[in-house]
Amino acid sequence: MNDLGKRILGFSPSDSRITAEFQRICGIKIHYDKKSNGGAHSYGILGANGGCTGSTVNLNGTSEKHDPVVNGSKHSSINGHCHEAASKDSYKNGISRNGITNGFVTESSVPNGLKSRLKNVTESNGSTRTNGLIFDQDCAPSKRLANGHVGEEDDSEWLVSYTVENPVLYYLFSFGASLGNEIFYILFFSSTLWNFDSYVVRKVLIVWCVIMYLGQAAKDFIRWPRPKSPPVVRLEQRYELEYGMPSTHAMVGVAIPFGMLVYMSGRYEFQFTYGLLFAITWSILVSFSRLYLGMHSVLDIIAGIGFAFFLMGATVPFVDQIDKFLISHPHAVPVMVIACIILCFLYPSLDKWSTARGDTTLVLGVFSGIYAGLWFTGKFHPADVDYFVTPEPEMPPFELAIPPLADIWLALMRQLVGVAIVVVILTLLKLGILHALASLMGLDPKDPSTKRHLAVELPYKYVSYFLSAIAATYLMPLLFLRFGIARASYYSEIFNLAQK
Repeated sequence: MNDLGKRILGFSPSDSRITAEFQRICGIKIHYDKKSNGGAHSYGILGANGGCTGSTVNLNGTSEKHDPVVNGSKHSSINGHCHEAASKDSYKNGISRNGITNGFVTESSVPNGLKSRLKNVTESNGSTRTNGLIFDQDCAPSKRLANGHVGEEDDSEWLVSYTVENPVLYYLFSFGASLGNEIFYILFFSSTLWNFDSYVVRKVLIVWCVIMYLGQAAKDFIRWPRPKSPPVVRLEQRYELEYGMPSTHAMVGVAIPFGMLVYMSGRYEFQFTYGLLFAITWSILVSFSRLYLGMHSVLDIIAGIGFAFFLMGATVPFVDQIDKFLISHPHAVPVMVIACIILCFLYPSLDKWSTARGDTTLVLGVFSGIYAGLWFTGKFHPADVDYFVTPEPEMPPFELAIPPLADIWLALMRQLVGVAIVVVILTLLKLGILHALASLMGLDPKDPSTKRHLAVELPYKYVSYFLSAIAATYLMPLLFLRFGIARASYYSEIFNLAQK
């Protein structure tokens, strides 16, 4: 795949330098700080004026501070390393790496492989000298060899910091990344079930579960590392220990918007072109956010998108039958729970701990919990529900329009009350399950490593989210009824199928 990408695109899609270059274009200024016994060499990526940030280290290991300067002045910035001198003659020695002197050098003394990386500066006397090496973002300065290739120096010798120079893009891509996180799943599935259409959301849920499980499992089967840092800066720490291929954020960025588009088509009247543009924009935003945050290579994202569309094509033809079974079959809940627990144990073994297995267990818990709650709703409900429920219109498509202000207010009330209660339930369940399991196994529940034990992690994740999802789809709608803020068609969408 890499060779094919090089022939077609001119670069390898898995190259970390592409991700780093994208970060640079989007305004992330990367700084390399060399670890040293006497201090840190602050190299940085030079701006237009060649200035540097941070402290520098003299040859004797002592640390000094220098202000950013402009090219051609006596306080010149070379490779982001500041050298203070009284005249041009003192720009000679500096720190030598791979035969290149970190100071003013003439262009003729630089190997051909690096000449394209140099920048000329005209001094006050009119003579032209070369202002050191201005490095690309592909590697730390000491890893750039004379032939332009990357050396093999240990990355642990470098401390990488960054500056965000475009806050608009930072917040935009941070939002894009949040569209594949736990908080988003809680808000998305609760709001669409309580306030929109469970018929559509149930089917999206099936596609989401299949794609997320196989995508996460593929990561720990392929074991392809994330982009190398440096040159990439990781702005997101939560998923850093997971492998990168394929990008499950890119996969869920396909599953949810395109799943909604597929299952709303024919059921609702809307402009399909606008829906398609919305789904594409959603997917692009999520995918590019992974590059911006330094979490994936281009190849990770391409593979994730392709894998997601393939799995959607393989899953969609069976979704209606799966949905009907899980809502109406008398043995649906035990069959589903047993299948999900088996899938948890069939997950690929980990060569190192990461959040991937726990997040996959969370997905299975949410999926089975939502369907279990819907099944309970269809089978066990108070008699007065039948008097409240407004029958669903017999024949779609239904009109998709902005609801009245009163309905918007009711939806907001349902969301605020429902999410608050579900989060409290989830938090209490997590604490109770963790302390119970830790007590049984003789572990410390306050020790973060306790949650990494397989015997703790699986029930801790699965049971807590399974029961919370049941509360969200069975108990909360009943509570909404008592408060007089229920969405009536929530029950009819389930009864029409559950009672067949």
